[in-house]
Amino acid sequence: DVMRVTRRGWLLSAVLLAVVNGWAAMGAPAQAAGAVPVIYCTDLFHPHDDPDDHFDLATLYAMPELDIKGIVLDQGKKQLERPGRIPVSQMNRITGRSVPAVIGLATPLKGPDDKGFDQASEFQRGAEFIVQTLRASARPVCIATLGSVRDVVAAFNREPGLFRTNVAMVLAFIGEASDPKYREYNVGLDPQAFVGLMRS
Repeated sequence: DVMRVTRRGWLLSAVLLAVVNGWAAMGAPAQAAGAVPVIYCTDLFHPHDDPDDHFDLATLYAMPELDIKGIVLDQGKKQLERPGRIPVSQMNRITGRSVPAVIGLATPLKGPDDKGFDQASEFQRGAEFIVQTLRASARPVCIATLGSVRDVVAAFNREPGLFRTNVAMVLAFIGEASDPKYREYNVGLDPQAFVGLMRS
């Protein structure tokens, strides 16, 4: 439904602008220090599950205040069947950029402290990319997630100290908590990962 897509696109825009404003409030104005470094984790597929994921991706690319370090494609097993790297490569072609995209962990975490090492090597790249990017960044990185958050939590569990020093903020799209019986879709993808995120 077009209204839902439009509202979500505006929501992502508003949140990403909050990243820039939050960065400035932390004493590192985006204009003075360059674009804000961002890792974007998304359950983007091709063909799509949700057309708004493509609008979210375009919104991210359209904001010059953001330096997209890379995109982690959520739900690795499903990515093999319906690769989100296709729309990412299209956006790279349209914009003349070369933002890397990597596949994340295949299956839900077994517990909040799971590091995901038991999953196949082809699905390790997401958590590895997050850790490598944080290590290489000269300043704290913002992580925006639209999906299961399993790669973010697995990376945190591997290097919690690195997260505490090199992550400026984590933005997770998980609905709201006023109804204790309601479970938002993304949370349902990997409940243990969200428990790990909240405990972090």
